[in-house]
Amino acid sequence: MDGFGGWYEDFWKLSTERQIGFGVGPIPGSAIDRHIAGWSYEDAEVFEFCMREMDGVYLMKNNKSEQAPPTASPRDAFRSATSGRRR
Repeated sequence: MDGFGGWYEDFWKLSTERQIGFGVGPIPGSAIDRHIAGWSYEDAEVFEFCMREMDGVYLMKNNKSEQAPPTASPRDAFRSATSGRRR
C-alpha cells in the first residue's frame, strides 16, 4: 500500500530485537510497543497486526516450519508417551 513502505524497514529494525537460540524467536512485543509509543490507537493496531503477520511468515521460513505434520494423531502420541505408566 502507498505510504507503508517504511514499515518494511521498521520490520527489519525490529527484527534485531529477536532472541536467537535453537531457532529464531518472534519480535518481542516490548520492541513493538516502544516503536509505536505515542501513535494513535488505530495506527498502532494496524502496525502491530502487520508486523505480526510479517513475522509469522519470516519465522515459518526461517525455522523451516513448513515440514509435513507428524503421522501419528495426538491421541496416539499421548498413548505412546504414557504407555509405560499405565497398568
